[in-house]
Amino acid sequence: MFKEKKTAVIVLTPAAKELALKLKKEYRHLDLYLPTKLDKENESYQAFSSLSSLVGKIFKEYDALIFIMALGIVVRIIAPLLESKKSDPAVLTIDDTAQNVISTLSGHLGGANQLTVEIADFLKARPVITTATDCNNKLAVDLLAQRLDCKIKPFDRLKKANGALLFGSELHIFSDYKIKIKADNNIKIYSLEQLQELRSSEAFEIIISNQKFKLEENQLQLIPRNIVLGIGCRKNTTAAAIRRSLKSLLEELNLLPASIKKIATIDLKKEEAGILELAAENNWPLEIIEREKIKEVETGLDIKKSDFVKKITGVAAAASPAAVLASGVGKLIADKKKYEGITLSVFEEEVTDE
Repeated sequence: MFKEKKTAVIVLTPAAKELALKLKKEYRHLDLYLPTKLDKENESYQAFSSLSSLVGKIFKEYDALIFIMALGIVVRIIAPLLESKKSDPAVLTIDDTAQNVISTLSGHLGGANQLTVEIADFLKARPVITTATDCNNKLAVDLLAQRLDCKIKPFDRLKKANGALLFGSELHIFSDYKIKIKADNNIKIYSLEQLQELRSSEAFEIIISNQKFKLEENQLQLIPRNIVLGIGCRKNTTAAAIRRSLKSLLEELNLLPASIKKIATIDLKKEEAGILELAAENNWPLEIIEREKIKEVETGLDIKKSDFVKKITGVAAAASPAAVLASGVGKLIADKKKYEGITLSVFEEEVTDE
């Protein structure tokens, strides 16, 4: 996980610099920041004259920041910059002698706890983690959401969900996905179809689903990003037109927009402005599928095919095979839904942490 994060290491002393170089040798992607007085070797460091100015500038540019200095300095420096546990980067603090690696900020959602364990293991240091769920060896709902790549809705009920576990209340989880959650005296696991039957005002309830639900006060939903949308359209179709069609399809399938993981289309449409705009405005990755790849698999796909489409594009279908080829294990839940000049297909990936 550490190697996947854009990480900055910030030091103040010569001893901290040596420790940073040790990390840099193992993890070459790290950006090192040194005080001007330590930057004497003309190497690939970035020098700074003011620690507070530097941190204010780079705080949101990195996934993780590692400070090799006293914890008190770090707390004072980052305090004015904190916004939300949803967006703040992971922050770790390491002392100059590498005795302790302290998870300082964004332990769960930011990944600081896991980074702390990884780096402490590398440095043969002691990992210091203070989040209550970890200390009490309890399930953390935000970590579960991260593990399953889910959006938390509404986010302000996360504290209630974790609190239910810490204070011994019951937590009921409703899901049809294959997830590793161990049921115990406080945690009960049910299928979604049991939701209405087993509704309880005494327990806190978590629904893990990409479907739309009207949530009660004691409910929180984890929305997995497991929907891949295949798109085909006429030339010069506007993003507004695709947006309207997509809205209709999501309503028909009772799917939440937050469940969309990415969109896919064939190579003929790789520069289609409407598709590009839709992807950009929603921050959805756009995967371009080569027609040659579709030709290799389309005969074996149980999808709607068209001789007319094949005559024009060289393949018998576009949206559905694009969605299938851009996805992992799962199933096509909407095949070639046609709108005016637009074709949409929906693939639902399995959600699992096995």
